[in-house]
Amino acid sequence: MAFYSSNFIYDGIISSEYGLRISTFGGEEENFSLANVELITQSIYRKPKVFLLGINQTPVLEIPITITVPQELSAEETSVISRWLFGQMGYKVLQILQPDMQYIYFNCIFTGPEIIKIGNITRGFNAVITCDSPYAWEYSKAITYAYNPNNFIVFDNIKINNTSDNPDYTYPTVSFTMNKFGGYLNITNTSDSNRVFRFYDLLPNEVIEINNDLQTITSSTGQNRIENFNYYWFRYIPNLNEFIIEGNITEIEFTNIFVKKMM
Repeated sequence: MAFYSSNFIYDGIISSEYGLRISTFGGEEENFSLANVELITQSIYRKPKVFLLGINQTPVLEIPITITVPQELSAEETSVISRWLFGQMGYKVLQILQPDMQYIYFNCIFTGPEIIKIGNITRGFNAVITCDSPYAWEYSKAITYAYNPNNFIVFDNIKINNTSDNPDYTYPTVSFTMNKFGGYLNITNTSDSNRVFRFYDLLPNEVIEINNDLQTITSSTGQNRIENFNYYWFRYIPNLNEFIIEGNITEIEFTNIFVKKMM
């Protein structure tokens, strides 16, 4: 996706403070890497067919860009901007401020910086956006379901549409609050071979948060709840997921961060 001379925010700082605009357009045709897969295969002697063992999603997204100003940059401004944009020690959030990209961001580092000079006047920089994955990221969105706290057990059927461009499973963060009775929670994904995500023997009013991507569990009681879990981490298959929720809860929330391919 092209940036057409847009303002941007990087590491919490907006480019308009320095009069900078970002663009992927240049004098020559610009190419950048797209989300692809690397096949892991195994061949067997005297067999013409190779066996697919798995895939790696690769390469990370890299986008050549140009950052310019309308007039010129002083030596002092060039130094300040270079310190802000280049040589970072970790990935930072980059948001391009144009209408068709307002819901996504890149987790990236600017690499390969080059100063653009016309005569002795500094007009900007060429660089490459090097991301932490083959994708851009949508901002997180939470879906919450609340239930009557006086009900002993909740039974509900819900649907969640996984709009991620990742062809593999997506692992959201799930948090839920037990009711005044305490007990258990079962979530069955009928779209994923009836896979069951289950917690049991929980305390009244206990709050549990599960980061299924990092596989961490946090309880408001401070107790280690891994022993109260069936080890089936909560996940979405691509597209529509249908769930059956059953348990002693008053509220459950799904926090989703979907990835998007950039064209």
